[in-house]
Amino acid sequence: MPRPLRLKTNFSIYHVMIRSVDGILLFRDDEDKDQFLLRVKRYKQRYGFKLYAYCLMDNHAHMVIDASGADISRVMHGLNLSYAKYYNRKYKRRGHVFCDRFRSEIIDKDNYLLQASKYIHKNPRKLKGWGKKVFQYPYSSASIYLGDSEDSLEILDCEFILKLYSNKNKKKAIKEYLDFMLVPNSKEEEKQIEAEYGFMNQECEYRSEKVTKMKDIDPDKIIEFVGNYIGEDKNKIKMKYIRNMTDAKSISMVFMVRFCNYKIKDVCRYFGNITQARVSGLCSIGVDILFNNEEYKNIIDDFLEVYEF
Repeated sequence: MPRPLRLKTNFSIYHVMIRSVDGILLFRDDEDKDQFLLRVKRYKQRYGFKLYAYCLMDNHAHMVIDASGADISRVMHGLNLSYAKYYNRKYKRRGHVFCDRFRSEIIDKDNYLLQASKYIHKNPRKLKGWGKKVFQYPYSSASIYLGDSEDSLEILDCEFILKLYSNKNKKKAIKEYLDFMLVPNSKEEEKQIEAEYGFMNQECEYRSEKVTKMKDIDPDKIIEFVGNYIGEDKNKIKMKYIRNMTDAKSISMVFMVRFCNYKIKDVCRYFGNITQARVSGLCSIGVDILFNNEEYKNIIDDFLEVYEF
């Protein structure tokens, strides 16, 4: 039987669940969890999605992801593939790591968003030794929301959920969110949630006060912007054998993936006669430049201001 089409839009909020194939341990130790979160950061930087909640268990993980214009399938395919390569290399194995494609459901209401985050943050109660300190579990975003730990990787976007409680008073918002999470669900609610892996039947787009805009920028405008920003001839950026263009090419490619919704093969086609491996490598360089080089620390904000995202 063919798989059903995945309901999705590029401007939806998703409850995403991934799980291991055949019940193997998806995360065998803390290093595995750390490596997965590092990959979340990498793909978050590349595609610009927002992460509202997460929890990594032994053989599965939950996330609430705001696509913010990105293709959720492309994001999750890249994230899972990257982690699977790490996992198989570390444990000297071959084959699938994840069970089929990831599972996701569009979140359609503020209340559903809160319930999804509550379910995710209470997941560690199933782990031995964490039942009475569920919100202290180090691989869940709950402790970050409550101010008990730092978001050292800077991957979590807490404000959107907390502002549902208070737009101005963060302490009040945190207290009310904690109170909400402490209220137990009924047995019937718990059974339904567990049966559905956490809200798997809803089929409508999330609509709220958040503002998003289409990512359909002309790639030529990206080349022009980057060229002007760093003082290089835009025509040279597109040429294959011109030296000292690595920064410009890398940043331009990352922007195309993020703001033109280009796939790697689309970038290859744009630049002409360049391999996917080379483009992927340059994108990795571009992400590193954008987030670690002081010279370019404002370039994304400046670009968004020019094109009024």
